[in-house]
Amino acid sequence: MITVRVPATSANMGPGFDSIGIALAVYNTISVEETDSGLEIDILDGSAEFLPRDGRNLVYRAMQRVFNEAGYKMRGLHIVLNNGIPVTRGLGSSSASIVGGILAANEICNARMSRDDIISFAASIEGHPDNTTPAIMGGMVIAVLSGGKAYYQKIPIDGDKIKFAIFLPNFILRTKKARSVIPKVIPHSDGVFNTGRAALLTASMITGNYDNLKIAFDDRLHQQYRKKFISGMSEIFEKAYDCGALGTYVSGAGPAIISLIRAEDENSFSKNMSKFFEEEMNDWELTVTGPDDNGALLI
Repeated sequence: MITVRVPATSANMGPGFDSIGIALAVYNTISVEETDSGLEIDILDGSAEFLPRDGRNLVYRAMQRVFNEAGYKMRGLHIVLNNGIPVTRGLGSSSASIVGGILAANEICNARMSRDDIISFAASIEGHPDNTTPAIMGGMVIAVLSGGKAYYQKIPIDGDKIKFAIFLPNFILRTKKARSVIPKVIPHSDGVFNTGRAALLTASMITGNYDNLKIAFDDRLHQQYRKKFISGMSEIFEKAYDCGALGTYVSGAGPAIISLIRAEDENSFSKNMSKFFEEEMNDWELTVTGPDDNGALLI
């Protein structure tokens, strides 16, 4: 049996819509073996209640794409999923399924895809590279698609200095719905606003000048439009900065919200934000994790 561990990812980092994402130390584990016939999918966590266990399953569909590309005739498959990444919350659960399926299938059929091949292949399935690429590479990644190929640059993040506070609500927000409210045309000033801040965010993360992050995480391309779907978003942003967050943004399509904090401030930040949720917004919960620098791994 082949086992792949894939990290969660947080895409659309601040101004980096569809282009900047980061891998987090929360994981899905996907185990696969070829069988004589048929398809059997076991899901070992709570997502078994609503994830499909037939040909609609995203891990299986990603594997089938690889088999078709390689001209491999599969006999049957047994897939075992253990999903630590919350589903439909903006933490890259779909991307983890795609990446895990591709890596497992690449091993089974000996497709011999290189890491760059896998990165471009995964991004073409997802439609944008800011989740799948950090899921494969680890770290913070700036990535774009051009001519069907993904071009990317990884920025290692020091987990001894920076932590990620994840604010997770008890409601979901589907990506299709979240994308439906984004306008097809934006003002020139909004494009300039995000371009400058994306550059500032990238430079600040490379140099470790984290004092820039509150400004660098500002966005005008998607957060203001998705706000109506994320109850409590403004209050969480305000409270997080009051508690010492370096930067705060909507993760992926939402509804999860993430704050970057200094590792030394983890205890005080967690205490104050947890108290706020308990007293004011008990439909949200907080967890703090570090970055993942390794990306998807064959175990």
